Amino acid sequence: MNDKNFDDFLRLQLQGSSPYLDDGDFSARVLASLPAPKRLNPWLEKLIVLLPVTLIAVLVLRQFSVRELVQPAYGWVLTLDMHSLVILGVVMAALLLIAPVLLIFKPKSLF
Repeated sequence: MNDKNFDDFLRLQLQGSSPYLDDGDFSARVLASLPAPKRLNPWLEKLIVLLPVTLIAVLVLRQFSVRELVQPAYGWVLTLDMHSLVILGVVMAALLLIAPVLLIFKPKSLF
């Protein structure tokens, strides 16, 4: 059966499907009698997400040499001129001043 024949067959079957059968509100009563879903402790939800992410991050970072990560950054800082150091200091100070504001007025968390 090729795709065109199957599409025609499927369209005919879906168009000829029977309407909803009235069950006297049986399904609504069954759904209403089901217990409410249990919710986990918010800290446990965070732990379930953060623990695997942290474990994966640690395993990935273990693959890198610390010297290969730190040495280029240290060399970059040593080669900065005074103007660049001042700009870097201003940016870092601005970030330190803005960080508490961002922590206080943070958007709603996903958790």
